[in-house]
Amino acid sequence: VLARLLRNLKEIHRAAEDWPRLLAVQQRLVLLLPREWDERRDRGLTQAELGVWEAAADDLDAYVAHSPQAEDRRAIAERAAELRAQGRPRLH
Repeated sequence: VLARLLRNLKEIHRAAEDWPRLLAVQQRLVLLLPREWDERRDRGLTQAELGVWEAAADDLDAYVAHSPQAEDRRAIAERAAELRAQGRPRLH
């Protein structure tokens, strides 16, 4: 019941592009459902929207590592690599 309520809130905040509230809901979903890797992926994508690149890449990497059959695995791995590159300080 709680997961369903949170997922409904997740969709409301996603549709409104209310990234801070969406992230708050996703934090709770990941705590409640730690083996639901789709929730980890979604949290990572939201963190990317907020510019929290390292945490986003960590979540996306976890999704890729635990979802070998996922159709979006390659795209998510590429996005994680992009985020890691964005988070590196420039040397010049």
